[in-house]
Amino acid sequence: MKKSWYISLFMLLSIVWVSLSYKAPDTKDNTHGEPTKNDSIILVFAGDIMGHVPQIEAAYNKSTKTYDFNPCYTYIEPYIKSADIAVANLEVPLAGKPYSGYPCFSSPDALLDGAVNAGFKVMQLANNHIADRGERGIERSYITVNKKVKSMGVYPNQAQRDSLYPLIIEVKGLKIALLNCTFGTNGHVVSAPKIVNLIDTVQIRNDIQTARKRGAQFVVMTIHWGNEYELKSNSLQESLAGFMTKAGVDAIIGSHPHVVQNFEMLSRSDSSKIPVFYSLGNMISNQRWRNSNGGILARITILKNSCKIKKVDYLPFYVYKGTLNRKFQYYLIPTEKYRNGLLSVSLPARDDSMLVTFDQDTRNRLQNIQSFK
Repeated sequence: MKKSWYISLFMLLSIVWVSLSYKAPDTKDNTHGEPTKNDSIILVFAGDIMGHVPQIEAAYNKSTKTYDFNPCYTYIEPYIKSADIAVANLEVPLAGKPYSGYPCFSSPDALLDGAVNAGFKVMQLANNHIADRGERGIERSYITVNKKVKSMGVYPNQAQRDSLYPLIIEVKGLKIALLNCTFGTNGHVVSAPKIVNLIDTVQIRNDIQTARKRGAQFVVMTIHWGNEYELKSNSLQESLAGFMTKAGVDAIIGSHPHVVQNFEMLSRSDSSKIPVFYSLGNMISNQRWRNSNGGILARITILKNSCKIKKVDYLPFYVYKGTLNRKFQYYLIPTEKYRNGLLSVSLPARDDSMLVTFDQDTRNRLQNIQSFK
């Protein structure tokens, strides 16, 4: 009985000691270390989602007569889903059958489904291929995408643009504005009332001001520009980046060249530093040559209480065309994880070499910014 009393007293004193020594977790902005999940907002951006004929054929199931692009994202999906907002450039119209690849694209709706299921919540539609299948293709693409996720850059009429653009998404109490425009539509005429946002400095300035008037605290421009396959930004891109920085954007994300271009931080008069990814390369495509056979995810981490950028980094990945898990498909392979043996994936010698080359080339081009794991 006496022994039982001592045990009870010891347990009571232990509980009191634990209660007194417990310290609640710090919920303030962790400005000296990694931001916690609650005090930060993570934005992830991807490059060009293409739909070449071999991709369409690889996704086709003869027995069910359906298309499935979900396997493509098996190894990269966790990185996309870790974001509060994940954005990609859908560089093909969803114009319905007959499906086709370059130069006039039309992809199955399942191409969008694969990206959405992987975690993308916003699609950029203003790019040079959106009008490949005419106005019907523009309209069908807009309707199909907006049934599943949000979009920006293309509108059925002026009234829709006025009410829906800039796209403003509220995350954890912070309003983020997303803008989107393109250098052109490959010569395809877009007739009124349909609208594809083009690069127009007067319009861009007005759109930034509209975003601010509607309460946006962080503004991102996703822009389709530059020269295809050039590994460095050109003078026009750099001039536009400088203009948009002064006009008030907080980040610039580029697409179109189908290769990863350089990165830089631009300074603004208010002492802000503006990250500029001139091109993220391909998200997925059938382009198999050096520098076009992969891309990067760009990640921007914002501290929600101050609206300041905490961190900017990137994830390189290689597009493998082949068989994994007995399924022939196009797979997005995070290069660092693969090279460190952290993926249950074994690539043929040729692809192993191409992956390493892509990884090294990309890191050499982006030496002024860190990658993430």
